[in-house]
Amino acid sequence: MLTVSDDFNNAMKAENRRFETRIKVGDKVFTKNDINSWVYSGGSISGETFQIGSTFSNSIKIEFCSILENIKELTEVTVEVGIATYDADFNYTNIPPAQVGRAQVGSAKLIHYKPTVYEYVPLGTFYVTTCDPDRNEKKTTLEASDRFLFMGNEYVSELKYPAKIRDVALEIANKSGMKINETNFSMISTTTIGKPEGYTYRQAIGLIAQFEAGYARFNRNNELEVKQLIDPKFSVSPYEYFQKGLTKNELMYKVGGISCTVSVKSKSGDEQVTYTSGSNTGPQIVLDNKVMTQSQLDNIYQKVKDLNFYPFTLNWRGNPALETGDWLTLTDRDGTLFKTPNLSYTLTFKGGLTATSSANTNSSAQTISAYTPPLQQIVKDFNSRIDAAGKNSVYDGTEEPPYPKEGDIWFKKNGPDDEIWIYTKLADGTYDWVMTTSTKLSDEIQEKINNSVPSDEIVKTINLSQEMDGKEWLKIKGAKIWLTEETRIDDAIIKDAMIGNLSASKLSTGTLNAANVNIINLNASNISTGTLNGNKINVINLNASNIVAGTIKGENLSISLDTGAVQFQKGFLTGDNNLIRLDMDKSYFHSFDSKGSGFKINGGQLSFFDGFWGRDSNYLGSIMLDVLSSDFSGLKVYGQKGASIQGGNHSIMVGYSILGNNKIGLSGDTGVTGNLSVLGSKNAAHATRDGIRLTPAYETAESYLGDIGTAETGEDCTVIVPIEEHFSDVINTDFEYQVFLQSYSEGFVYIKSRDKTSFTVQSSIPNLPFTWEIKGKRRGYENDRLELTDMKFEEIKEIEEQNFKKEEA
Repeated sequence: MLTVSDDFNNAMKAENRRFETRIKVGDKVFTKNDINSWVYSGGSISGETFQIGSTFSNSIKIEFCSILENIKELTEVTVEVGIATYDADFNYTNIPPAQVGRAQVGSAKLIHYKPTVYEYVPLGTFYVTTCDPDRNEKKTTLEASDRFLFMGNEYVSELKYPAKIRDVALEIANKSGMKINETNFSMISTTTIGKPEGYTYRQAIGLIAQFEAGYARFNRNNELEVKQLIDPKFSVSPYEYFQKGLTKNELMYKVGGISCTVSVKSKSGDEQVTYTSGSNTGPQIVLDNKVMTQSQLDNIYQKVKDLNFYPFTLNWRGNPALETGDWLTLTDRDGTLFKTPNLSYTLTFKGGLTATSSANTNSSAQTISAYTPPLQQIVKDFNSRIDAAGKNSVYDGTEEPPYPKEGDIWFKKNGPDDEIWIYTKLADGTYDWVMTTSTKLSDEIQEKINNSVPSDEIVKTINLSQEMDGKEWLKIKGAKIWLTEETRIDDAIIKDAMIGNLSASKLSTGTLNAANVNIINLNASNISTGTLNGNKINVINLNASNIVAGTIKGENLSISLDTGAVQFQKGFLTGDNNLIRLDMDKSYFHSFDSKGSGFKINGGQLSFFDGFWGRDSNYLGSIMLDVLSSDFSGLKVYGQKGASIQGGNHSIMVGYSILGNNKIGLSGDTGVTGNLSVLGSKNAAHATRDGIRLTPAYETAESYLGDIGTAETGEDCTVIVPIEEHFSDVINTDFEYQVFLQSYSEGFVYIKSRDKTSFTVQSSIPNLPFTWEIKGKRRGYENDRLELTDMKFEEIKEIEEQNFKKEEA
């Protein structure tokens, strides 16, 4: 079903509906004033038998109320239908009587003060097959079909076989020039098949749909897809039916078995072999597929064996957002709800809209004579299982179990829903099956969902008051209100507040009384004058790079100088708790001279950025700094043989190459705030029996994070694997993520569906163990791909030359 707004669906169910249509033929656009009618015909797995692998070509027949000239065969036609989500003719305001001079004007209607608003949905893209102008009647009848028209040429594969089903599907699309739905094609099985020969492109994509137990189609966006039946939870109310519009076959359709006859080469020549799966009684699906195998047929049967529905025909008001292949919830004349698939769908537009939905699959029993393997006979006869207590039987299927006893459990498949029934003693003393639970939403819950207040209307309905300044205010009463997402306040009066994080970037005027304020990180880049008296101010990380005038006083200061130099004439002696930080842009610093003068640090803190230079040969490039400690266990930087950074959890920044062989060693925890760019390799070091070995980091062109785990499918061959919450915090599942699977037993697994919090895995056999790996975009870096840096080739060359000179020295 197409994604539409609530207004669209509400307008579709309204008593009065106003429609418009837009038809583009070549470069010319027509509306409902230019046509008499159009009829859209769509199909999926339609026909008297359940046609797995159907390639139904959707079509449109349009009758124009004029003569169209020069319409050529295969001219592109796009059709849209829209409904008025706001109809100005039914939404007007009565204006009270008004005095004009001495004349009294009665009630007046102000109409069209807001124009009618239409919401459109596409019916698809079609290509002209016939154009029949009738000059006597002054009309033109045009017929067009979808892109299956262009898939009639022979398909000659160039893949190496056996090949993956997904690869074959992609080659069919590429060779035939069809645009695909990439997300849909990524879900196609990777099981291998033999080479399909003697098929057209259309027939070949039908084979792919057979293996997927579905059908091939071009969607409303003109993209090729391989689809299965889906349940959009769409209900059609009886008041939307036309009189006697629903015809329901009381004999349920349920797949009995599947067969396929293939030609197998033998020593005596080609031999016709019929593969079968399932039962040989009941409705049968007969496939024509030259590359079918017994295991593939068994896999297909597992996907459709629980399918059941009542064949029907429904004439109703229609909804163009509904598609073929969608399940419908209907109500029969007894008031019983049932689900059935919309296999065939016809929409008729004549100013208004009508529809016919149907699934006229023959549900009568058919039989075929075929050999049933011994293992399959065992599976067939294994109709019930004993529960864990060994007392009751557990049944599954759509047919009511015979000879049940009290406490027996029946897992019943009802269309796309699953139900659990228990054989129970009733109040009158009789016994009967009683449904205890179902995956179908109850009428009460569904009604609450359908009638829930839209999110944008909730706040409007809380409370309005005339407090404060007499104007109308929204007043919310409550002990606590917690807003967990981004919230914007354009203009607010806040009497008292505790603010965890305050961004002062918008503070442009006013007075801030900081008598009781403890300022931790003050950005003073724009302080250009004045005096800051720090006698009682605790200032940490003061950025004073643009202070050009004034005086700074205080016991603990951090001074950063991007340019210039700091010179100590006779040394410098710090106190026990003082911090001196020197940021020098390639400046020179005199450490100890031969006389031992210079500076000393007694328990203080001193840090260097952008490099330093020691003059005395005895201390060439060598200095020891006591960082955040009084026992000299902090930062130690050595010269000739590189540099070593040690010191617990301290974060150290080295901004310029240090004399030596350009090696920097980090011991202890190290944090990097910002981006880390590495010209060389990034390795993990491991101790091995013959030395330290390096393993390089695995990297991709985009920012991906991964997780690995194991799981096992259940008796129904499916399992839902949740995405761990903390992992979902670091990847963005709004973007498409990828899942890779590997089975740990005979059989195969594939991804059935993916959503933001989990993915569903389907297996070919029950209880199949497997491993999975998920890779998703790192949150906040979703669009990064091979980012271009501002580093120049000349800079890299200069660094390499400097390193070479240091190695020679």
